[in-house]
Amino acid sequence: MKYNSLKYYLLLLLLLVAGTATAFESDFEYTYCLKKGDITSFIANKEFPMHSVMKFPQALYVAHYLSTNGIPLSQEVVVEKDKLMHDTWSPMLKIEKNTFTYSELLALSLQQSDNNACDILFKHCGKPKTVEKYIKSLGIKRISIKKTEQQMHDNPECMNKNTCDDSAMVQLLEWFYDHHNDNEYLKYIWDLMLNCDTGKERILAALPPEASFLHKTGTGPKNKNSQYDANDVGIILMPDGTHISIAIFTRNATSESDVAKVALGAFEAFKIGGFKLFEESDK
Repeated sequence: MKYNSLKYYLLLLLLLVAGTATAFESDFEYTYCLKKGDITSFIANKEFPMHSVMKFPQALYVAHYLSTNGIPLSQEVVVEKDKLMHDTWSPMLKIEKNTFTYSELLALSLQQSDNNACDILFKHCGKPKTVEKYIKSLGIKRISIKKTEQQMHDNPECMNKNTCDDSAMVQLLEWFYDHHNDNEYLKYIWDLMLNCDTGKERILAALPPEASFLHKTGTGPKNKNSQYDANDVGIILMPDGTHISIAIFTRNATSESDVAKVALGAFEAFKIGGFKLFEESDK
């Protein structure tokens, strides 16, 4: 089912006018959007570079590709390691084998943010433009996927080509929540993101202990002032069965905890608007 984009953005506008979203002063730029049920709170609704958050929509496309073509997660792909990037983040380079299953490639890409694994999936399942076209077919328009990890590695300016706005990412997270039980591929991605190895001090650090969080992070290179882009997007699962989709993107952050600060500010804005987010055990 496609999302009614007009209804979605009207809701965002009404909540902004009502003052649901508020900003806090910081030395870095940020944007956020969170959605619980029919209530959405956001602060900027502007496009930011995704960095490795891009691997989440890519994974959804890979699930579509494998399912459509009847390719099992257990199918192996031959990897020529001598042709891979060696001066990039890639835990798979330390694994002493030359064949990887699609399940292993997805795990490396989503849980450990392996750049080579991401590009292998681009090579065998579909190029960036194909991934973007699939995401748009879901009714989600403001997510741009133009470049591979290799292209961004070779030309850092290309990092600004893979972008999205916070509300579009929340739409995609909501789509994933609604469809994650559709097939074994999406179920597998759900489980992988519930056990993400990155970003422990980002949104997760702002959550109450009883919450579960499935997510994907993205991180840009540091500039001369040790500032960098730090992103985190995901779905918060509460014991009462409710969920919250949240997307945070930053520029010129100095630590992962800056993302946690934005998350706490977003949660507070939601409460200021008169809406219940967590139980009394809130952080």
